[in-house]
Amino acid sequence: MSNIDRLSSVVLSGRRFPDGQPIRIEVADGKIQSIQPAAGFDEPAGVQRWVGPGFYDLQVNGFAGIDLGDPRVGVAEVRRVCEAVLRTGCTRFLPTIITGDIEEMCGRLATIRQAIEADPLVAAMCPGVHVEGPFIHPEDGPRGAHPREHVRQPNLADYRRFQEASGGRVKILTLAPEQPGALEVIEAAARDGVVVSLGHHRADEAAIEAAIAAGAKMCTHLGNGADAQLPRNDNYIWWQLGEDRLWASFVTDGHHLRGATIRAVLRAKTPQRSVLITDAMAAAVMPPGRYPLGKSEVVKTEEGRVCLPGTPYLAGSAAEMPLVIARAVANGGLDLVEAVRLGTLQPAVLVPGPDDPWSCAAGQPANLVEFDWDAAAATLTPRQTVLHGFSVRSAS
Repeated sequence: MSNIDRLSSVVLSGRRFPDGQPIRIEVADGKIQSIQPAAGFDEPAGVQRWVGPGFYDLQVNGFAGIDLGDPRVGVAEVRRVCEAVLRTGCTRFLPTIITGDIEEMCGRLATIRQAIEADPLVAAMCPGVHVEGPFIHPEDGPRGAHPREHVRQPNLADYRRFQEASGGRVKILTLAPEQPGALEVIEAAARDGVVVSLGHHRADEAAIEAAIAAGAKMCTHLGNGADAQLPRNDNYIWWQLGEDRLWASFVTDGHHLRGATIRAVLRAKTPQRSVLITDAMAAAVMPPGRYPLGKSEVVKTEEGRVCLPGTPYLAGSAAEMPLVIARAVANGGLDLVEAVRLGTLQPAVLVPGPDDPWSCAAGQPANLVEFDWDAAAATLTPRQTVLHGFSVRSAS
């Protein structure tokens, strides 16, 4: 089953998330029909087989060779991104549009809206969109790989254009809170139910406090999109890590954050205020080479690192949710259940879909992934993924 299928029934078996009880789940007509205890199931030596909620990624710029910021991308390409993401065990994600020409950003949002309205798979997988920029800091360092020429000061007119183009589907808005006009936009977006996230900024402590008071809830890929050199004690990374009113998303791919840093940031934020994301772009699930990111070109190395050509500077990632979850266990000091929660149920607290909160119970809509966990190798391998009536087998 290499393609996305609409099947009348599917059976998944494994240790039930989160209690680890062996079960057999039958899915039919897009819903969980029955859950029965399993006397046993085929687990390779050293591997645990699990069944849990499908992974949920709040930041996907592109996938499988397709850049969602490319003006040539149409409804068919959005569908192909969804199919590729589903094969990784990720049942939901937020298509993410980064800083660009305002007209082109609105055009990309309109295309995603059309895809959601026209295609049941896209509608099931994409509960909304994430707009990352253009309301960010314009200088090198915090700006990251975003094109400087398209950075703009936050303003309500542009924000409302994004909402209109997307059909009111902006669910996360990443901005720099210290920029003129930011607080007005934060207040308006928060009233609309948007998760306002701080990112690509140089905010001081007072600006961060003002943003929280205005309604900001989150920090985008905290620890990245930042200056290479910062004051040892007084800097925006520490202020955000120490602020219990802010959640944070982390890219635990081993390139954005590594070993001890992953452990430190997850301990500071705690699993209750953390989510795992990929920040994936077109190079995800693709071989090493050059790939588009907006109007720029980036390089995926043999090690899986994505950076601006000729520089060490990161420009998104080629990670998949199974990888960031596995490395949160291997490098972050989390157990498997905690890490899976940060890549499934925690994102849904911030941006819930129509079927949330998730439940593994008869009669509930099917949103499930069967996966193998190899603790020794720190690898997580999806086997079967089911979302409503859509099903895909990722491994034999």
